[in-house]
Amino acid sequence: MVNGMRILGEEGTPQGGPLSPLLANIMLDDLDKELERRGHKFCRYADDCNIYVQSKMAGERVMQSIKEFLETKLRLKINSAKSAVSPSRSSEISWLSYRE
Repeated sequence: MVNGMRILGEEGTPQGGPLSPLLANIMLDDLDKELERRGHKFCRYADDCNIYVQSKMAGERVMQSIKEFLETKLRLKINSAKSAVSPSRSSEISWLSYRE
């Protein structure tokens, strides 16, 4: 909606629609396989993903390499405003809208 008026989208699926999580799971199956191949511990729900590493430096390296993988292999773009490297218990980060 724009200014209270519904407009027809030209690409993608509606956010919150029942098809979005299914399509995300289909598209990101290769990401899951890549993370498993690399031996990473991770948790993904639809297009939300946490990857667990030992240090911030490792997190920065993984973030860059996964961003490259998503952009080159899967032709997807990471939303930099919603992406971060931080401790898993950070109060600055919410996971699936849950914040401690």
